[in-house]
Amino acid sequence: MLNFSLIKIVPAEESLREFSYQVKKVAEGGYVKEIFGWDEAEQRAFHSRDWEQKKPMIISYNGEPIGTIYVAENKDCIEIGQFFIMPEYQKKGIGTYILGQVLDKADRSGLTTKLAYLRNNPVASLYIRHGFKVVESNEIFFFTERSLHNTG
Repeated sequence: MLNFSLIKIVPAEESLREFSYQVKKVAEGGYVKEIFGWDEAEQRAFHSRDWEQKKPMIISYNGEPIGTIYVAENKDCIEIGQFFIMPEYQKKGIGTYILGQVLDKADRSGLTTKLAYLRNNPVASLYIRHGFKVVESNEIFFFTERSLHNTG
């Protein structure tokens, strides 16, 4: 049983850039490969761009990095992206715990929450459980929103 008080979300330091790439690769790489194929140079270029434009936070457990999440609070919504957890820490409630924290903040702030994920990624069940609904889709992605939930 995990001690959820040991889970922290901290700013990403440059020393964790490679970890951030590797967690994406192991958590989502198989799904990316099914759709696009996996070109290492291209994926590293995407990651470098994302790191500069939308640097994720690091999810740590007991001081060790175990995942990433990007959270942007805009005037009308909170955007979630780059939400990846190392496979050995998946299906232990960590994703539910982290997502719950972000959604609590969205509710307190009076904001809807948006995220997108690859159509072939089974993470959909996590998002559906938390009230996300598909508002748009294409051949590759589901684009979802979760409306504000009453906190009072």
